[in-house]
Amino acid sequence: MNSLFQRFKFVLVIFPVALFISFLDKKIIEGFLAENEIPDHYLFIGSLVVVISVLIYIVLRFDKKLNS
Repeated sequence: MNSLFQRFKFVLVIFPVALFISFLDKKIIEGFLAENEIPDHYLFIGSLVVVISVLIYIVLRFDKKLNS
């Protein structure tokens, strides 16, 4: 069971990213950025930066564990 978890550890990263993308897509389709409000754009860009930063951090931790 432990080896199965080790083999599919990347799913723990991909699944939350897929949920975030789905949530963001629904917001954009509903017209989240249609009003051309500057704070909406800052919120959108800020959330993308945070999620990408967390994703890079997680990938680097996985890579560090694999190399050690």
